[in-house]
Amino acid sequence: MKMNWGKGIAIALVLFIGFILYLAINLMMHSADLESADYYNKEIEYESEIVSINNANALKEKPVVSITETHVLIQFPSDIKFEKSELMLNRPNNKDQDLLYKIQDTKTFTIDKSTLNKGVYNYRLTYVVDGKNCIQKEQIYI
Repeated sequence: MKMNWGKGIAIALVLFIGFILYLAINLMMHSADLESADYYNKEIEYESEIVSINNANALKEKPVVSITETHVLIQFPSDIKFEKSELMLNRPNNKDQDLLYKIQDTKTFTIDKSTLNKGVYNYRLTYVVDGKNCIQKEQIYI
């Protein structure tokens, strides 16, 4: 059986359309969580966040976040009074795994790594020193 150009082009076109449909259906089945649902409002608040980050960077001593084999460890300097401390662990790819910890009356705060899912977390440590809001942000790997 001899195939002419018309049949070949039609078969190639049908295969290409099938491939595009497969990709479209497959990609629409996966959820793509935004980093934040209210990112427009967060953009407006970004200027105050920059001020808070600069306040944290201006401190002589600031809290240190470190990762050991078994724990995530936050150590606050003992000679500075920290108020309203919170640690937000944000999973960029799954908002259901975001965690918020309120830190009170301690200079050393630990989180057992076995309670966290492995992967990337964006941490946001917020606190108040001498009436000034401070923020430390970084990405960590568990």
